Amino acid sequence: MTAKSPITAVIFDFDGTLASTLDGIYTCMCETLRQYGYAEPPLSDVRRTVGLPLEEGVKQLTAHQPYGARLPELVAFYRTLYYEKARPLTKLFPGTFETLSALRSMRIQMILVSNKSGTGLRSLAKQLGIDCYMDMVLGADDASFRKPDARLYAQNIAPHLVEPAASQVLVVGDSEPDILFAKNAGLRACWSSYGYGNEDACKALAPEFILPEITRLPAMIAGLR
Repeated sequence: MTAKSPITAVIFDFDGTLASTLDGIYTCMCETLRQYGYAEPPLSDVRRTVGLPLEEGVKQLTAHQPYGARLPELVAFYRTLYYEKARPLTKLFPGTFETLSALRSMRIQMILVSNKSGTGLRSLAKQLGIDCYMDMVLGADDASFRKPDARLYAQNIAPHLVEPAASQVLVVGDSEPDILFAKNAGLRACWSSYGYGNEDACKALAPEFILPEITRLPAMIAGLR
């Protein structure tokens, strides 16, 4: 039997993977859509958009109604509101600090990648005290490509890795874009089943690993060494 390659780098998603953010997202999305004359969506619908680019999430929640020039304005309003109202509602999942600390002691590079804006992502990482663990933080506006586009890895992440071999890089995320990103880039995929992703859709993508809680990640990675 061929031995599995060790993991030398982990690419983390943020929403639903390291942090519980649904309450803040829902609060801000409802207020934003009301402000622009759209119906307030149910929580279950907002949950399904977590992890998508904000523009795509808005389109889904409004049944792709016409926007004209209002979509950029609506997105900007949401982001301002998110900074004010969602940040206090954002919490790390239990055990996240301990998990990141354990991975750091294992000398694993860690990259935080999200379809949030880069400024907002870095601000949240600092607020939650996890910025010190990350070797790189990439938001939607920090690169030319977004998850699940493989070029995000090839052009913006791989050049900064000590060991860029695809078999040694693990993507940990809770939604379809995360798993697809790993698959498209030839990386290893770990689905965070405790997050916000649709279970049937994520399982159908056949991630190599399923993580029921964040605290199990160090032992899982250690088992591959």
